[in-house]
Amino acid sequence: MGKKKERKLRKDWQKRYTFFEQPVEQVYRTGFVTSFYFKQYARFVYHLPVKKKVLAIGCFHGTLLSTIDRQSPIKGFYIDQAPRDMEQAIHLYPHFSYKQLKRTHIPYKENKFDVIYVSIPFHLFYEPEIMIAELIRTGHSFVLFDLRRYDWLPVLVAAGLLPKVTIERAVKFYHVEI
Repeated sequence: MGKKKERKLRKDWQKRYTFFEQPVEQVYRTGFVTSFYFKQYARFVYHLPVKKKVLAIGCFHGTLLSTIDRQSPIKGFYIDQAPRDMEQAIHLYPHFSYKQLKRTHIPYKENKFDVIYVSIPFHLFYEPEIMIAELIRTGHSFVLFDLRRYDWLPVLVAAGLLPKVTIERAVKFYHVEI
């Protein structure tokens, strides 16, 4: 291997290493509830019309966007609070883009996404009102979910949104078109 290729390879690996070693940005609490209800959320999302530019908040090993990508080609983006949680997805699905979610900011420009899927139960976010404002800023539509006992409808209506609410067993799904 030539010296130029070796330097490039070292530089690429250094960038990847520094990405994975970033400290966790505490945006939401994690727990058993998150992974337990993810499959139910994913089934709901798979029945929605496929959009071209898709952002998923919460990585879960890349399964959500990879399944949608198999149905119809998409341009997929993942953000999560801990880059280490995205490590497996980055290796399995390198064609998607990955960034770290910041506490009060989704690191993308305005109206970039056709749809945003929030894969974390919404009551686990530390600042849900700020997250709603960021979802409105960066996407044309979004889908979020939570347990039935948490009602986000008044908060969404106060933000000027009229979500379509679907209740399935113990979970409420909120689909918002902006």
